[in-house]
This record gives sequence, C-alpha cells and structure tokens, in this order.
Amino acid sequence: MWVDLLSDGGEDPQHQDRMEVTSLCLVLSALAVHPDRSQFFVYDRVALTCGPPGCSGGWTLQRNTSTHAARTCPSAWGLQTNGSACVIDTVYPSDSGVYWCGSELRGRSSNSLNITVTDSDVILQSPALPVTEGDRLTLLCACRGARGEPPPAAFFYKDGAMIGDRPAANVTFAGVSRSDEGFYRCAVPGRGESPRSWLAVRVAAEPPPPTPPPRPPVPRLACVVLLVVLLVVLHVLLVAVCAKVRRKVRGDASGHPQS
Repeated sequence: MWVDLLSDGGEDPQHQDRMEVTSLCLVLSALAVHPDRSQFFVYDRVALTCGPPGCSGGWTLQRNTSTHAARTCPSAWGLQTNGSACVIDTVYPSDSGVYWCGSELRGRSSNSLNITVTDSDVILQSPALPVTEGDRLTLLCACRGARGEPPPAAFFYKDGAMIGDRPAANVTFAGVSRSDEGFYRCAVPGRGESPRSWLAVRVAAEPPPPTPPPRPPVPRLACVVLLVVLLVVLHVLLVAVCAKVRRKVRGDASGHPQS
C-alpha cells in the first residue's frame, strides 16, 4: 500500500530543488553549434547543444527545414547523446534550416541558428552566433578537402559588394561594429563561391556605474555635529567665565589697597 507522506500539504525539498534548477535551466537556455560556424560541407559532423553545462533537461532541440517543420531531436535527423547534445553524424543539404531549443513550459524558446549545408567546394567560415561590438573577428574561406592547409586567397563580399580590390586570405575586423552587420560570402578562383551567411552584431553591455564612496551613517554624522557644537559652546562659556573671574579679581585688587 502506498502511503503519501506529503498528504498534509508539505513539499518535498528535493522536488522543489529540482523544479528550481529546471526553471533556471530554461531561463539560461541557449543554442550553440559545434564547430562554431553557420556553413558546412556535405558529410560534415555537427553537434548542437542547449543551455549551459549541467542543464540538459527541460528542453527539446527543434528545427524547421525546407522538407520538414518543427521536427525534434532525437529523431530520424539527429542522435541525442548524454542528454545534453544532439549530433548529426552526416549532414546533407536537406539539413539546412533554422534550429532552436524549445520548452513546453510557458512556451519558452532559445535563440535560433541558421545552418546551411552545401555540396559546393567552398564555404565561408563565419560565426553562427551573434558577435559583440568591439570583438575581434576573422572571416575565412575554406575549400573542401583542404583541412590543415592555409586558407586560400579569396574574394570576399558584403551585401553583394566586393571587399577590397584583390583576393585575400581573410577579412579581419579589429573591433566589429553594428555597421558590419550584413550578408557575407566568399569566392575562390577556380573552386567556386560559398553560400551567403548573415553576420549579426549585438550591442556590448554597458559597464556598471562606479560605486560611490560609502556615506557615513546619519546617526554618526549627527553625533559628530552635536559634539562640535558642544565643544564650541563649552569654549565660549569657558572664555566668558574666565573673563568674568578676571574682572572680579581686578576689582577686588583695586578696592583693597596695600597697607
């Protein structure tokens, strides 16, 4: 026979702790992709994770592609590992689409990522997640089968306009700004060009204002002021008494001449 030990309205502390941790994980849920880029070659391996380490529950990884809508992992397209990651061992162009972490609790969802899988020979290596204003950023062009080799010289484009007037190994932003947002792609002579990817730039968080110096407590300040006032009053009274005594001494001396 089952006996409900909490029938008196009490709450299991461990259950409450699990609920609090789950709620925190849902708040901190954020989708990340490994390796951190938005374009992949056919047959690449891609891993997607939701939330910070230790927050593996309470979410489902979902995606929308050109062939299927709102498919969750694990399913035919991904394998869930260790409860914290969804791995696609071999990606195809049909895996291109929007990915995000969702939860049935309060209908919350994380940031979304656009992933592009191409069967061409060239991809643009750009970050999948938004970069922060002021960060250093380098865009590279990669060719299929050229792992471990230096990046090829390529033409880079932003919003359809070529960057520079000659091929370069990369495009580097010493401090990226909001004006650098846009669609980027690259082209390698003799190999082809990459798909385009959107580079998102988020505003840097403002530093907290400096902490003002501690103000003395009001009672202590009042005591100091009162003490100063008392010292001044005592000083004035002392001076007055001394003057009065001095005048009296002088009067007594003048009224009693020496014999």
